[in-house]
Amino acid sequence: MTNLLRLILFVVLSLCAACGKKGPLIPPDGFAPAPVSALQVAQQGESFRISWLAPEQDLRNPGPSTLAGFRLYRREVRSPNDECPTCGAEDILIRTVDLEYLQDVVRVGNLFVVVDGDVTLGKSYQYQVTAFEKSGAENRDSGRVKRKKVRPPPAPIVRMVEVPAGMMLEWATVQVGAGTLSGYNVYRLRPAERYALRPVNPTPISENRYEDLMMEPDTVYRYQVRAVALVDGETVESDSSPQVEGKFVLP
Repeated sequence: MTNLLRLILFVVLSLCAACGKKGPLIPPDGFAPAPVSALQVAQQGESFRISWLAPEQDLRNPGPSTLAGFRLYRREVRSPNDECPTCGAEDILIRTVDLEYLQDVVRVGNLFVVVDGDVTLGKSYQYQVTAFEKSGAENRDSGRVKRKKVRPPPAPIVRMVEVPAGMMLEWATVQVGAGTLSGYNVYRLRPAERYALRPVNPTPISENRYEDLMMEPDTVYRYQVRAVALVDGETVESDSSPQVEGKFVLP
């Protein structure tokens, strides 16, 4: 075979290998952002609070993250046998979180919090959060969290009492119509804070008072108290009490 024939054959074979059916560009997991973690759904009052941790970097690039935001999906669980982790067609996109425009979203470092108030008493829901890049690549492997909306306990009424070394919060016992009262959670905010992510107490307080001895002098603190109850197998907090303020002044 002459060199010319070999060259023609090589060109023809190369063209044939390059011909193929091109489908939609669906990025594999290796080209999508890393999934979110620590997805949680808690009920506070009549709303659900959904929180998650953002991936520190995407799976494709070890350098600066190209993460653009998140999409929050929800689906109603109509029966105990309706918990389908792959039924993506029934997922409803209820919120898109743009990292450059955080509207109605609380962010503290890598922690994001969104409130969903469009839930119905007695119904159960599954939530899923996906991360997406500026290129459009989306990772759906975040797992799902199920939550049933139950009737929350009423919010306590709190009053502030000064004590020699700090401040004392006091409140009357909350009467729970359904379920069992577990105690109370106390949330404290400093002047620059607008949202308290966690209570100051590690477990619900069983007493009807809380003494804060960790106040900095001449600093105004704001306090809110939520009743905690176990209702139909779900732990639920009440709406927050009316906010009270206190400042510790050195004698």
